[in-house]
Amino acid sequence: MSTALLAGNILPLAAFKARASEVLNGMRMDHSPVVITQNGIAAAVLLPPEEYDRLVEHSAFLRAVGEGMADSAAGRTISHEEFVAELAPRPEV
Repeated sequence: MSTALLAGNILPLAAFKARASEVLNGMRMDHSPVVITQNGIAAAVLLPPEEYDRLVEHSAFLRAVGEGMADSAAGRTISHEEFVAELAPRPEV
């Protein structure tokens, strides 16, 4: 499977090891991913934590939408009235 690398920062592993602190500081400043290569092949991508969190949230959202679409296609739906009734507060016993 081929993957397009959109990062401008592509470093061999040895260069990353030698300049790890500098690379991480630069990544924090410009918020760009850093691709680490091993034997000339992309081996890892470093992302700022905020970007990683955004990607995880986006992935979870897309997964939930896909599940909802599958439920709808399979007929696992309820009417608006049923939905409102489920949200209504229940009397305490």
